[in-house]
Amino acid sequence: MEFYSSLMGDNLAELVLHSPYPQDDCAGHELWAVTGYISRTTILSALYQADFTPGRRSKESGHWGEMSKFTPTSSTPKVHLLVGMARDGAVSITTHEILKGWVKASHGYLDIRYPDPRVSPLVHTKLYAWAQNGSFDIAYAGSANLSTDGLNIGRDASECQQENILVPVSVEYAENYIDTLFGASLSCTDPVVDAFFTFPEAPSDVLANKSLPPVPPLPEPETEREERMKDFSSIKLYLYSHAGKGSSYNCGSGINWGLRDIRANKDEAYFAVPANIGQSNFFPVKNTPIVVHCDDGEDLIMRVASGSDRCGKDMSTIPNSELGSYIRKRMGLDEGTKVGIRELLDYGRTYVTITRTSEGNYYLDFSPETAEPDEFAMQSPEIVNEFSHEDD
Repeated sequence: MEFYSSLMGDNLAELVLHSPYPQDDCAGHELWAVTGYISRTTILSALYQADFTPGRRSKESGHWGEMSKFTPTSSTPKVHLLVGMARDGAVSITTHEILKGWVKASHGYLDIRYPDPRVSPLVHTKLYAWAQNGSFDIAYAGSANLSTDGLNIGRDASECQQENILVPVSVEYAENYIDTLFGASLSCTDPVVDAFFTFPEAPSDVLANKSLPPVPPLPEPETEREERMKDFSSIKLYLYSHAGKGSSYNCGSGINWGLRDIRANKDEAYFAVPANIGQSNFFPVKNTPIVVHCDDGEDLIMRVASGSDRCGKDMSTIPNSELGSYIRKRMGLDEGTKVGIRELLDYGRTYVTITRTSEGNYYLDFSPETAEPDEFAMQSPEIVNEFSHEDD
């Protein structure tokens, strides 16, 4: 029997998210997807027909994720999505509100639905089908959720985080099954959803990972492939320079990137990603957008870019001014304020912790309540000099 596997090198994302119809003859094409869990990045990948396969350059729009600026093109498919586990923790309240906004802004190109609890059970099926002008032509079913890890987006086979398979299925069966499920569903924009559903503060995989014990380290890698497979349970990214004895970022670097004279937006910022993380499998290949859930309930669409490392060396939001604005707002600072070690210590946290979840989502913690003391920052010359001046 024919089947497709992430581990065996098959590109599941390309198989199910990219239109099978020629670009010059794809009018009226539609993707129908049934999944238990989602990543918002994956929905956008289908809508924008973006390619994040390692070694390829994505065709994604410069307004990625800004659905208020979404304009369909001749090659944009209509995307119909049923999130089968939506009422069982698969969709957070923030994601639900964002999905509603996306649907309303999509000019009819995005339809996102949840099973109606009055007539449908939870749905854990993974089924993908393509149709053109109402005629179904190809369908796959298997184990892969419509998520970053489910479809191995931004990774090659050697970096596979979840092994999944998809197999071709009867298009007649797929069409009947889709008709049944979608007929017993509610649009995410239906006011009834807010009455029937209670959405958590974060998806269930994020909440589960917040309480997981640290993953034990792998044995020392013996081969290049094992080195690439080495992963982190969570990482710390500091908002000041760890070079030498430590120092605040100058204007034009890190969190203060936008403070250069030539930058129009003073809140433009990035997190510096250490080389060992950039070379690891923690993030997907550089320039792949990811959704990052924050401890205060905010969600950020981010990506790691620049440099020669696999993941990249600079992590920021899309657009990158959102990161500086978000961090300064959390710290109670005005827009465009220079952020140094002193400001970070006064806030109570000098770094962000990022945890990667089972479905390829990410959780960012910038809360002072969960911060560990940063002795390195306290011993940096600029802080030590503060105390020496006080003694004088």
